[in-house]
Amino acid sequence: MSQITIRRKHQLGHAELRDRVSHLAERLGEKYSADCHWEGDVVHIDHSNVTGTVQVTKSEVVIDARLGFFLSMFQHRVEDEISKILDEELTRKI
Repeated sequence: MSQITIRRKHQLGHAELRDRVSHLAERLGEKYSADCHWEGDVVHIDHSNVTGTVQVTKSEVVIDARLGFFLSMFQHRVEDEISKILDEELTRKI
């Protein structure tokens, strides 16, 4: 298994950040056919080839993901795609 950790600083309010992370989770769920659900300020992502969390804090978003065997062969591509989606959501104009 491969591990991915992505951290991004932000200056968004809590409600706006949760909205953007919810949209991020929807996009990741669609892209990887994963189930995503909130528990407090953490989104849990579950799929046979990827499990992980997206944690929302006052100043940072932290994505931790463990890739299964198949996706681990594409770790850098998956990490780049997740980073791109996260950056798009954090900078998206309303």
